[in-house]
Amino acid sequence: MPALVAGSLAGRMPYGMSALALVLFVQGQKGSYVAAGMVAAAGALAAGLALPLLGRIVDRIGQTPVLLGSVALQVVAAIALVGAGLTGAPVGVLAGLAALTGAGTPPLSPCLRGLWPMLLDDRNAVRTALALDALLIEAVFIGGPLLVAGLVAVASPQVALLAAAGLSLGGTLMFAVQPPSRTWRGEGTGGRGLGALASPGLRTLLVAALGMGVFFGTLEVALPAFADERASSGLAGVALAALACGSAAGGLLYGARSGGRSVGRLFLALAAALPLAAAPLALVDSVAALLALAPLAGVVVAPLTAAQNELAGSVAPAGTATEAYAWVLTALVGGVAAGNAVAGAVVEAAGWRAALVVGCGCTAVSALAVLARRRTVS
Repeated sequence: MPALVAGSLAGRMPYGMSALALVLFVQGQKGSYVAAGMVAAAGALAAGLALPLLGRIVDRIGQTPVLLGSVALQVVAAIALVGAGLTGAPVGVLAGLAALTGAGTPPLSPCLRGLWPMLLDDRNAVRTALALDALLIEAVFIGGPLLVAGLVAVASPQVALLAAAGLSLGGTLMFAVQPPSRTWRGEGTGGRGLGALASPGLRTLLVAALGMGVFFGTLEVALPAFADERASSGLAGVALAALACGSAAGGLLYGARSGGRSVGRLFLALAAALPLAAAPLALVDSVAALLALAPLAGVVVAPLTAAQNELAGSVAPAGTATEAYAWVLTALVGGVAAGNAVAGAVVEAAGWRAALVVGCGCTAVSALAVLARRRTVS
């Protein structure tokens, strides 16, 4: 089990690196946050569209072949993207290569979540494991931006992009060769037609994940613009890491105190709390205020992620567990793509603060929609 967790952590580290590194790389090459947002959105959108398909294939043929094939595509496309950017390729070419890179994102998160019920018999232990998984994601979003900030400071954004690809390759290989991953097979015949999307509860989870993704996508563009305004390129990575620290603290509390409570009610409360926690970020007027409020904005994120994933496993039709987990991640990534694209345009037109206001507003609309569909998850 430690090797699975370590491989998953290393392989998912690019989740916290790629978008920020890509925004910095493209903005540096093209001098435009609109272009940077478009390219980052292309990568995120392609990853989101590919993940459910990869999840459905995993449910049918197992984890290892899918993981190895996808990471090979990701690494080759990432190298091509850096080469194209450095040789002055147009934005459309960069967006296409970013899309290929995103489409090759290995479905490590859905695969690990699918293994927990096999490795752990007790339901409370599975909940704790899912909280741990959410903490791993926060470790990714703490370590990833900081690693990008360090690599940009001592080298360049393109080095950060290539480092992300290398971590993805190494971590995926470590995970995919472990016996639980090699021997896992899905159960049932639910992976046809709508598959996991046939569940109304899952569709509600996707609305919440979409809103969270818009929040993250907005931050990935607005915070570099905030940092650029203050001539400090590394500040964006530090602020994102601070937000992830708050999320990790929330995840620890959730794992320790949520046992025995209805996961549906926890999910609804957390979905409603996210826009309230995020809104103060739009009011910051100094670096100190940003770093103080970022952890408070993040404190809801890991608990909401853990609750979403526990519900996804329980509401998914038989034989679609990996696909269901992938759809939740897809909605999150789709929200990130939308947030990247919209925030890029808003930053250029009205500044980083307006972009954060728009992002928080979208997250609030998502929360209201989830509350309107509360019967599907309670």
